[in-house]
Amino acid sequence: MEILIAGGGVGGLALARGLMGSGHRVRVLEAAPALRTGGAAFTVFSNGAAALAGLGAPLGGFGGRLDRLRFDTADGRTMVDADLADVARRTGFPVVSTPRARLIEHLAEGVDVVFSREVADVEVRPDGVTAIDATGARHEADVLVGADGHRSAVRRAVLDPAPAAENEWTTWQGLTPVLPEFAAGSTGVCVVGRAGLVGMLPSGDGLLQWWFDVREPLTGSPAAALAERFTGYGPQVDTLLTQIRDTDLESFVHVTHRIPDQWGRGGVTLLGDAAHAFPPTQAQGANQALEDAWVLSRILRGGPADVPAALRRYERLRTPRVRKVSRRAAGERTNKPMPAPVRLLTGLMPAKLIARAYAAQLVGVSSVLNDES
Repeated sequence: MEILIAGGGVGGLALARGLMGSGHRVRVLEAAPALRTGGAAFTVFSNGAAALAGLGAPLGGFGGRLDRLRFDTADGRTMVDADLADVARRTGFPVVSTPRARLIEHLAEGVDVVFSREVADVEVRPDGVTAIDATGARHEADVLVGADGHRSAVRRAVLDPAPAAENEWTTWQGLTPVLPEFAAGSTGVCVVGRAGLVGMLPSGDGLLQWWFDVREPLTGSPAAALAERFTGYGPQVDTLLTQIRDTDLESFVHVTHRIPDQWGRGGVTLLGDAAHAFPPTQAQGANQALEDAWVLSRILRGGPADVPAALRRYERLRTPRVRKVSRRAAGERTNKPMPAPVRLLTGLMPAKLIARAYAAQLVGVSSVLNDES
């Protein structure tokens, strides 16, 4: 089949990698003039790592492996201490924080990406689909997959013109060589208090992924505003705040898409944020896009006789999984201090028990770990 993918982000490139060995002709139409390697880092959880392995692009040799994840209060008390090494043993796949640029370059290896080709409109025909790019050029295909983010033109054309809804939270993030002893380890730490959440994850090669989730907008210098709000969150956070600069910071507003039962029509479907954007608080955005790519690549592998039916099957498999994640993420619970009774209860739970519960939660939102296709 002739398969077009709109969008050369993690999900689109992963799908292309998964389809490359199936005999299909796969092209990625990317709006940017080159690979979009900006951004900080992704936390690839066990379900995302399993998807990458199944897509023929396993992680290896880059990023920082996370064996432990701790959630602390701003006054220094540990609320949750999760043994991620045990999660890896239970699922068969590790948890890794990897720079976005490195993952994009890894997934793009061997993929036919056509740059400066933003898909602007879509025509669905009984025998296929036409993608019309911003230059007016027409691209014919049997299948079009919209992996073009939460502002997806493919979604607007075939499904729903309504934009993703913004909420009051914003993430300010960076990836820099700070806190060298911490960055060299395998423990991630999130600190939660009244100002919001600070996260710090070792990401390999001496780099630390760090982010601040805030509710009220920042004014003036973002680095200075963050320092004013988050100083006092502990010695590591205080040191981090002295080392970040405005030029290190990127921001994005948290958004949520309505997730319908059907994600497309005819030979068109959606993948990743185009289908199901949700806030990053569950660290599952990229992982669920990789899950989408794994399921869709398997369903399309044999060149099904009834393409629309195959795409609707993919959507039926993925919808209940991503809705679970979206519901949890939309509440932004991890950005808010825990109620005292919950904090007391979780504080009494051993790391192994928390790991067992977290592994079960991952399986609950995963098509890959349940071998669904």
